[in-house]
Amino acid sequence: MIAKRYETKLENADVKDVCAILDSKLANTSPEEVVDYIAFAIDTIDGQIERIKAAQKRLTQLKKDAEEQKEIIKIGGAKWLQEAGIDKLKGLATSSMTIYTPAEEKTVVIDNKDALINAGYFKQVLDTTAVKKAILADEKVEGAHIEITHKEAQLKINKMKG
Repeated sequence: MIAKRYETKLENADVKDVCAILDSKLANTSPEEVVDYIAFAIDTIDGQIERIKAAQKRLTQLKKDAEEQKEIIKIGGAKWLQEAGIDKLKGLATSSMTIYTPAEEKTVVIDNKDALINAGYFKQVLDTTAVKKAILADEKVEGAHIEITHKEAQLKINKMKG
């Protein structure tokens, strides 16, 4: 049997309200039903997050496709004007279009990484992992310290198998 999905009151509540809602729920049902109620609310939000992620992927692809089509039209339009011997054309709604060639793109291609490193073309990067390990191992490290961020207790949902 498939469980019926519905929205709980928890999806839009703040921490104080969550506690009040759960107290009210517990007054009318068993603790096991309250656990299921909490898990359902979290599952509902997880579903929303997954749908948002999927929509973001689709929108990203649509944006990429639109940008590619825009470039195709600009290149095709320029080629069409060039073939007609026109480098600038005025429109009725558009002030004008001009053919131009964008600046060349210059990209570095590494042929021999070791030779470049030996020639001094490198930078040093601080190893924060090693610094953290040293501090946690009670070594004295000048210029760094550990900050601890305390977090509130949270629920971990363990789903039943099967």
